[in-house]
Amino acid sequence: MADLQGKNAIVTGAAVGLGNSYAHALAAAGVNLAVCDLREEVLSVPGQLEAHGVQCRAWQGDVADPDHVRAVVDGAQAAFGNIDILINNAGIWGGSVADDGLDKSLDDYERIVGTNLKGEYLFGRAVIPLMIAAGRGGEIVNIATDHMVTCGTPFDLCPHRRECPWADSPRPTGGGDSMDLYDVSKWALNGLLFAWAKALAPHNIRVNALCMGATDSHMLRSFHNFDPSPEEEASWMRAEDNARVLIELLQEGPGGRNAQNLNFCVGRPVQLEPPHPHKYVKGEHVQLAAAREGSA
Repeated sequence: MADLQGKNAIVTGAAVGLGNSYAHALAAAGVNLAVCDLREEVLSVPGQLEAHGVQCRAWQGDVADPDHVRAVVDGAQAAFGNIDILINNAGIWGGSVADDGLDKSLDDYERIVGTNLKGEYLFGRAVIPLMIAAGRGGEIVNIATDHMVTCGTPFDLCPHRRECPWADSPRPTGGGDSMDLYDVSKWALNGLLFAWAKALAPHNIRVNALCMGATDSHMLRSFHNFDPSPEEEASWMRAEDNARVLIELLQEGPGGRNAQNLNFCVGRPVQLEPPHPHKYVKGEHVQLAAAREGSA
């Protein structure tokens, strides 16, 4: 099991919700944090996290803005000396349908795809060269959606739990006809997941994705106009539980799973399930990472 104590991480979208839970869990594990968010509340996060005895820096800005990305990554590198972990969490939801007018569609594209895809792309591009140059390996975790995966991913590996409403057939993918841009922005993360994992495995850098279903967060509450029904709220997963799974994933170290989507949809327990067989990163890359982990 890899020791996270003393490592350095960037968490985007860390002011509230899932990102804030990820940051708190990492700090509790002894990880120094660089956090950013469009929301002003992110500026109060260092005071919360430093109670764990770690260092923390915060920036307010838009992850789709290259200047903001440079400021966060360069600032984290200057403060901590290197970056070991990138949690690409910042994301937004917005309704969009096929017959939207062009003006609305252009605004939606810049806002939704800019945050959910461009932001993760830019932070990866900024951090990856630093991880390679440091030669310490690293972890990249992109936060995606359960809209892009089906039960078991693939279905034949699903545990088929009886309490799951899709126990007997694959759960349908996609968020419905009012989320075409949101789904595009998240499904496209597979391109980064698989390509980055293949390219970075020789450098002992893993890339995985957490595919989040209905989890109690600011974004989900906004979807329900901040007034969910008691029945709806009771069905949601807890951000703190998913943050615990994130820590367990990172503790696998370089010999652990790679290029895999971890599915967290309603009906599945919020736990680190066994890894699937390696399909996208195979052979000598996996063996190299496992050998390095064994000698660590």
